[in-house]
Amino acid sequence: MSSTRKLTLFAVLMLAMCFPLTASAQIPTAPGVEIDCDEKSPKIDVRPPASNPQVQITCTLTNPSSFEEQISVDKEWDGVEVEMTLEEDTFTLAAGEEEDFTVTFSGNSRASASLEYDFTLVALVTNVQNLDWPEQLTSNATVDGVLGIQAFGMVDLSVADKSTRAMNSGEEIGIAFQAQNNGNSDDDIRVIVLNQDELEEAGFSFPGGATVVLAAEDGGTVDGEFTLRSPSEVPKDARYQITLQASSVNDEDATLSETTLSIQLEANTGAGSLGGGLEEFSKDDAVLYGGIAAAGLFGIILVVALSKALRKRANSQPMYVPPVEVADEEESEDEFDFGDLDDDLDNMLDDVDDLDDVFADL
Repeated sequence: MSSTRKLTLFAVLMLAMCFPLTASAQIPTAPGVEIDCDEKSPKIDVRPPASNPQVQITCTLTNPSSFEEQISVDKEWDGVEVEMTLEEDTFTLAAGEEEDFTVTFSGNSRASASLEYDFTLVALVTNVQNLDWPEQLTSNATVDGVLGIQAFGMVDLSVADKSTRAMNSGEEIGIAFQAQNNGNSDDDIRVIVLNQDELEEAGFSFPGGATVVLAAEDGGTVDGEFTLRSPSEVPKDARYQITLQASSVNDEDATLSETTLSIQLEANTGAGSLGGGLEEFSKDDAVLYGGIAAAGLFGIILVVALSKALRKRANSQPMYVPPVEVADEEESEDEFDFGDLDDDLDNMLDDVDDLDDVFADL
């Protein structure tokens, strides 16, 4: 028999002598301890806006012996972004008694869901019946677990160009958007046209569908696009709103993200809608445009007539170049020859007569 087992047997016998035995008394149970926890795989919820997220588990110590014991509990923990604390680490339990204590894990907001930390709780008997229990006889119990980080989804939907989109009948446009994964794990982001039914009732359609699911890495951004086709008939101008909504596929509790932009439908201006427009045009603008057209036509006729008159005169009369006389220096520059003026007037009258002949020919 080893010396340790001999020492244990001796200690138990010595403790047993402290209790009077009766005929019905049972043999005392040697000092010992048991430990267990209600959750061995806890997960901490680090979803914002919590600034100091926590998760707690309840562990139970049991004294299965026939003696009063003092028990200490130590932790083995290597967590970096999460702290592990014990509500209490020293206990005094009567024979057969048990006691609960709380273990708290505190982490950082937005911690990655990929993190996992192993933990171990070790319970040691340090005193029996107010006697220090020899280290060689110390019995212990352990419980192991793994702390995880709960995944959460958080999406942010945006449209770079939020200007009003103008559309004619039967036209197609693309509506581009960006979705960012602000959760703590890879996620699938679902983007839908929230008011699809309303737009389809108005005559719009979505050739590529009104739902898109995009895979996004943790912290990543993905691009997508919807194709919108306007109604085939647009009798009058109208304005509509289109609302896009993004959600996390992996987290049903995630907050939804929405964005809205405007669509301006412009009435048909082709041949099919000329009736009312032409009537309005004839009433309001016919006189103005008719006057402009008449003036233009008269100008063209006048230019043609002048051209013919000048060409006729040039062909019928030789070009006369009067001699140039150099005036004496003594003559005054202010003298005016009225005879030359009479000749010019006669020539202008001849031109008018020729123009009358042209209009008479027309």
